[in-house]
Amino acid sequence: MKKHLALLLATGFACVGTLSTAMAGDDFALRGTRSDIVKANNQVTLDLSGAYLDYLESSGSTPLDSERGWQPGLSLSGSMMGDLGLSNLYLYGSLSWNKGNSDYVGSFIGGNYGDLRQRDNAEIYNEDFRIGKGFEVSDAFMLTPYLGLGARQWRRDVTGAGGYREDYSHGYVGGGLLAQYSPAPGWVLGVNGLIGSTFAASMKTTATAGGAAITPQTYKLGNSAIYMVGASVDRAITDTIHANVSVDYTNFNYGRSAVSSIDSTFEPDSRTSTVALKVGLGFAF
Repeated sequence: MKKHLALLLATGFACVGTLSTAMAGDDFALRGTRSDIVKANNQVTLDLSGAYLDYLESSGSTPLDSERGWQPGLSLSGSMMGDLGLSNLYLYGSLSWNKGNSDYVGSFIGGNYGDLRQRDNAEIYNEDFRIGKGFEVSDAFMLTPYLGLGARQWRRDVTGAGGYREDYSHGYVGGGLLAQYSPAPGWVLGVNGLIGSTFAASMKTTATAGGAAITPQTYKLGNSAIYMVGASVDRAITDTIHANVSVDYTNFNYGRSAVSSIDSTFEPDSRTSTVALKVGLGFAF
């Protein structure tokens, strides 16, 4: 997965470099300005997205089951930057939705990992909010430290005769940094990263028709560090219309739950990595 992420980021930055070189005419003779960055930070954006889910449950070093696959979706975000009691106050919010299938690998009771392979359904929501302040490093370069807060919900439908529904959720809070550079008029390149912690992590089980005979209940999961990093390219087509391309990576764990007093079951340790590719249009204001 790390090699996959590195390839995606390298490809994205290579494309940016190629665009900059190919269009190095009169329009690129001048560098962008702070105003280009501020304009990029005052818009509403609608993106088409593809999110890759890489989920693994394990007991120590022994894998128990996994879910991997791409889910298409949509993302709606909005940001603003202005002097609202604080110079270059930065506000950001986004909602993303992805739904599709993933490749499940697991085992039958008493079997080995890999004995059972099937396609499962996945539906994932992410909500992200940021508040920060921009600092002008130069005419075309800005650093914006921010506080990040958000949540995630994953509906996991394990199919088949032994299937059932699992709803995972958690919130997160952390500190981040957004770096933006305008290499030419109308262009803004951005890189951001956040380190924080999850909280209120849980998993709720629900019986499904024709599935396993389980006792529906909610497991409280252990919290963990969360890491988020992303890169973006914003191109102002007109004063109002912007084109956007971005890639985002997220990694976190769920700790093993306590043993249930209802049926002596528990939810094992797990780790989750996601990569989201987005492309869309923004409307500046």
